[in-house]
Amino acid sequence: MCAITLIAGVALSGVYKLTESRIAEQKLAAKAASYREVCPEAQDFTYDEAITEKVTALNGEVYGTDFGKAYINEAIVGKDGSGKVAGYVISATSKDGMDGEITMSVGLSTDGTVTGISFTVMNETAGLGSLVTEDAFKGQFNGVKTDRFTLFKAGGAAAPGEINGVSGATISSSAVVNAVNAAVDFFENEIQQGGN
Repeated sequence: MCAITLIAGVALSGVYKLTESRIAEQKLAAKAASYREVCPEAQDFTYDEAITEKVTALNGEVYGTDFGKAYINEAIVGKDGSGKVAGYVISATSKDGMDGEITMSVGLSTDGTVTGISFTVMNETAGLGSLVTEDAFKGQFNGVKTDRFTLFKAGGAAAPGEINGVSGATISSSAVVNAVNAAVDFFENEIQQGGN
């Protein structure tokens, strides 16, 4: 029994080593596709040292006190073909989801208008919490410039910045709104006011 366990462990380790680089490449490709989706004006995505330092200074801690368990993972600068800043992508995670963490890319134009959100990690229940990934919900953020989005749990949102929650998935809807609000706040306070 010990020999079989040892052989299986070695075999599993070997398979992991063989697929490790491919998995990393797929994750990187998924991130890049997410960036392009939320910042379509950009042709190239780069890190800005000053912005990266601001993300690093957060030490992986919860961002702020008004966004639940939201975290800022990274911030990327999107540039157009001439090298001019076309927008920003902020990766944010909320650990307030019903079934675990939700990570997304939030695109912002240079004036702070949300240009889109795209999910890179989604652990919510299929057919219920995962409905936040559909355009009917996430499309409500597109083209809106606001300091803070407000979730309407029972519907009835009418003004820009007001988000109708997914029926039966209030926790998932709230987690997404918190993460987007954290990204918007980081943009306004650390990027826009920080002179980047």
